[in-house]
Amino acid sequence: MDFLQQIIDFLTRYFVTIGIPVGGENIPLMVILLLGIGMYLTLRLGFIQVTRLKHGAAVASGKYDDPDDEGDVTHFQALTTALSATVGIGNIAGVALAIHWGGPGALFWMWVTAAVGMATKYSEVTLAQKYRVHVDEGEWAGTVAGGPMYYIERGLGPNWRWMAVGFAFLLGITAFLTGNGIQANTVADNLETQFSIPTWVSGLVTSGVVAAVILGGITRIGRVTSVLAPVMALVYVFGALIVIFMNMGDVGPTFGLIFREAFNPTAGVAGTG
Repeated sequence: MDFLQQIIDFLTRYFVTIGIPVGGENIPLMVILLLGIGMYLTLRLGFIQVTRLKHGAAVASGKYDDPDDEGDVTHFQALTTALSATVGIGNIAGVALAIHWGGPGALFWMWVTAAVGMATKYSEVTLAQKYRVHVDEGEWAGTVAGGPMYYIERGLGPNWRWMAVGFAFLLGITAFLTGNGIQANTVADNLETQFSIPTWVSGLVTSGVVAAVILGGITRIGRVTSVLAPVMALVYVFGALIVIFMNMGDVGPTFGLIFREAFNPTAGVAGTG
């Protein structure tokens, strides 16, 4: 654990603590890299998040699906699997925390980050497709494997294998701690607070359901998320619209406040970080 803490302290120091001072605030290196790379890719790809939006919607809707194509899931299932791993606590607690620390202006920078982040995500997915590996032997024969750890090694060359291994190692830690751990704890804590359900019961049920899905491989994950993710998105959007309509008189002034406070350095740090 001491070794992991040293790694965390090192990354925190050089990517979060160190930055460029602006208006009394320190803009972390991580924020600069995220926005900078997103803006570069947006320009380099010709604003692909706008110019190819219609084509992306057609692909996700299944227009180009072919049962004879290689792969384990359809285009729509790939989309919903990605959404199920993206939409979660961060969309609720993360937004509230950003506004708490950065004020209303943080929302503006969340919009900017999301806009340029589309080009970054497109690049990541394209590289994952280009450098994915077809498994021909063993238990997983006939499936494909890909992701950053693959395109780092296969795209940059064997000399970068150490980075691919490091990424895979850190991703495994992230999956258990900032991903599954936090979400499972949030579910258990709320069920105990609201309905007096012991945390071990909700934890056992949650882990059992998740295991039943994950152990079925990406094919079962795709089938489950293709049903759950749209429902989750509809509930999320419907709930947000209810809140907006209940406070319709404050919508205009709120937008004005967001843009007035947007160029406060604190808002920029909170909204992008």
